[in-house]
Amino acid sequence: MLCGRSGSGYFLDRFFAPRVAAILFGQSALGIALLATGAAGPAGIFAGFMVGLAFGGEVEVMGYLVSRYFGLRSLGITFGACFASFVLAGAAGAYIMGAGYDRTRSYTAPLLAFFFLMSLAAFLFTRLGPYRFAARSVLKVPALSPASEVVP
Repeated sequence: MLCGRSGSGYFLDRFFAPRVAAILFGQSALGIALLATGAAGPAGIFAGFMVGLAFGGEVEVMGYLVSRYFGLRSLGITFGACFASFVLAGAAGAYIMGAGYDRTRSYTAPLLAFFFLMSLAAFLFTRLGPYRFAARSVLKVPALSPASEVVP
């Protein structure tokens, strides 16, 4: 998750965010597919790493995309609604995994459902158009010289 947080931020600053999100969610879908096939050992660890990368980067991607498509004026309410949906979906996912295991005695069915949903999310990110709101340029303030600093 730590790699997902820092890595997604790095790539969001340098590349078109919907493509970064599509790659992030697409590789997570592949990790879920590996887990659904019963991957164990190094393959299972790799699958978990791929899912963890996306799990770490989801909030950063969400904040970045909300600011670019909804603007800063409505950032608070829009990000709050998105984050609330994110938390509720996380709770629902845990319930679905447990209920799926109780019903089938296997995690394969819920993992396959999550694979298809994650693949759909990755595809939908590719359909996003150009940003509606550009990033604001940061004003450069000249640094104070040592002679002009005020000493208390």
